Amino acid sequence: MSLQLAPALREVLDATDPDLRAAAQAIGIAVAAQLEPLRPALTRAGGHPASVPVEIVSLDLIPEDPPDGLTLVACEAAHQTYVRGRGAPAATSLGALAIARLLVWAQRAAILGRPPTILWIGPVQRRPEGLEGIEIHSACSGLVTGVKRTAKAVAVIQRPDPEPGS
Repeated sequence: MSLQLAPALREVLDATDPDLRAAAQAIGIAVAAQLEPLRPALTRAGGHPASVPVEIVSLDLIPEDPPDGLTLVACEAAHQTYVRGRGAPAATSLGALAIARLLVWAQRAAILGRPPTILWIGPVQRRPEGLEGIEIHSACSGLVTGVKRTAKAVAVIQRPDPEPGS
């Protein structure tokens, strides 16, 4: 795989408890199944399928803090599974990573309690007009052959109903 994490992100990932990595990878593999029907594009250089090295410099969820190690492990596993499924294991998809960041957030929310309902998810520029809900944004920036590129995604969610007795 030509995907590399910038040193600051790699440091966060490397500091992640090895015993928790398997669980985060399982979340990532589940997220990859949700990426497949969305078909985020593969990063291309010079018109050829991405086989060039890409250094991920940020993987942000707005307004949250930068990703923790578990999120990075899950997003990396989702990405790796997704590009393999597309038949391009050396490719990179900044869009898949941005969407994976949103989906991993939702999966972790589900572990903690009632998850929000995702009404729509995808690239910011494809967000349907008139769809009402709370927007959660993500962005993945990477250096592709020395040029910074950014993919942005949005999830439109419906807040979960409060649990009875809350």
